[in-house]
Amino acid sequence: MLEVHQNLKDEVKIINSGIRKVFTPHTPINELAHFFGRDEEVKRIISVITSPGQHILLFGDRGVGKTSLVNTTCNLILENLNKALNKGKTYSRSCDRSDTFSSLFHQPLTDAGVDVFKESESKRVQHTGNAGVNIAVAKGEIISQHESSTVNKKQNNLGSPSWVANKLRDLDGILLLDEVDTLSDSEDKRKLAEMIKLLSDFSSGFKIVLVGIAKTADELTDGHESVQRCLKEIHLERMSDDDIKKIVVNGMNKIGKIPTDEVVDKIVNISSGFPHFTHLICLKCAEIAVATNKTHIEMNILDQALEEASRDSEGTLSNTLDTMLRSTNIPQEYKLILLAASYCQKRDFRSSELSVKMKELFDIDISSQTLSARLSKLTKTYNNAAILTKTAIGCFTFSDPRMPSFIKILFNSSNRVVSNNP
Repeated sequence: MLEVHQNLKDEVKIINSGIRKVFTPHTPINELAHFFGRDEEVKRIISVITSPGQHILLFGDRGVGKTSLVNTTCNLILENLNKALNKGKTYSRSCDRSDTFSSLFHQPLTDAGVDVFKESESKRVQHTGNAGVNIAVAKGEIISQHESSTVNKKQNNLGSPSWVANKLRDLDGILLLDEVDTLSDSEDKRKLAEMIKLLSDFSSGFKIVLVGIAKTADELTDGHESVQRCLKEIHLERMSDDDIKKIVVNGMNKIGKIPTDEVVDKIVNISSGFPHFTHLICLKCAEIAVATNKTHIEMNILDQALEEASRDSEGTLSNTLDTMLRSTNIPQEYKLILLAASYCQKRDFRSSELSVKMKELFDIDISSQTLSARLSKLTKTYNNAAILTKTAIGCFTFSDPRMPSFIKILFNSSNRVVSNNP
């Protein structure tokens, strides 16, 4: 009971500290004050979106911070436009598989004065019936009559790109369409591309920002060439080590915590350019520091934070890895191989490079024949996903680019110490 009471006290301290507003691993950042790094990308988005006839397609791997980037940048743009011109609004919609082209624009169309559900017809129906009466000398009937009306509602012409574009052309604002990769119908993507082109032709002040998970822009536009002139493609890569460091240092400064250089370097290394993992580790470090009344965050706090972060990481990665490890009778050997692979400097690594890394980190000699067999097993599907993909003879990469960071968190949290500078 005392432990429960202490946990509640710690939780109150953590909530009051405000650290969960600074480090947000599970939700996109939507406040400029809590957004760090990506200076060049912010400048480019502002330049494109404030240029007449230009719209944006932002794409890249999951977890690189696409939504946070466009949220904060669009808010910054419209904040300044509102100060100068008193106009503009951000509309944000996260797409899902039930969406079609006609469902994407309800909110801005409503602000443009469109009743997206228009009364199409009103039908009046007359009902009649018999009512029996008994009078002393006769039996008769009277006719009962009443009317009812029904109103059938149907959508306006929301399936037409030209109709929607004409309704929105005079509206100032930005529509952020996130997760457009979930739109599976090629026709919906074609209509979206056509509408963006029409808005560009109209020199409309209504801008569209498309955001999605993809390796190429064609995956999100279905290769429609007509939109290439007005839809500027921005491929968001992983963050640089310098930008990841900004998240750690500036965020910690904001909450009055001081991480050691060793802690900062370790977090940067584990993050591998993915801000999600940076926010997750920093949040756990900050929560521990607040609960224990510590100002300085040292390696012992980081070790504990990694332990907690390993339990709070994405389930898909954990399930895939767990399924693979359960399928082998030598899980410890595979853990070491995967951890060594996570510390390889290039995304695509060769078995020869991995052999060197195994010797460097764990002083383990492993034959190329044995290593090749182990790596081949890791290319098989576990829980509907493979951990590794073979890209060439003797060359491999992680199928999910976030897996190396997850592995570093998981296996480092098991008191396995590896070099910070592999």
